[in-house]
Amino acid sequence: MNNFQKRIAKYNKARNWDQFHNPKDLLLGIVEEVGELRNIMKWEQHPRKIHKILAKNKSEVQDNIGDLYWFLAIIANHAGIDIDEAIDEVIKSNEKRFPVDKSKSPTNNQPLLNYSVKLSTNKPHLKK
Repeated sequence: MNNFQKRIAKYNKARNWDQFHNPKDLLLGIVEEVGELRNIMKWEQHPRKIHKILAKNKSEVQDNIGDLYWFLAIIANHAGIDIDEAIDEVIKSNEKRFPVDKSKSPTNNQPLLNYSVKLSTNKPHLKK
């Protein structure tokens, strides 16, 4: 388990806070943090402007991302999941699902329009 996930578990255990953490409230905390991130760039559509807004509000964005990780770590700890292992598995799955030669495009994901994946087997296949 990664160091931050362990530190969060230790922090909560020292305060006996795990008794107050139920999945519903933790998920609502995640939703709240996502909403706060969304509000930072609310209504803006232009990607360059969004990047500027994120840079201008870096401290707030960082705080929201930290809070998201906090809630995810608590859920993962309750479920016995190592976040590093979970992320590693997602990366491996995405590498199989979206191979570079099928999904790389300089401006968009146009090649993905004709590329699909059987989620049940994670084996890529082309649509007919």
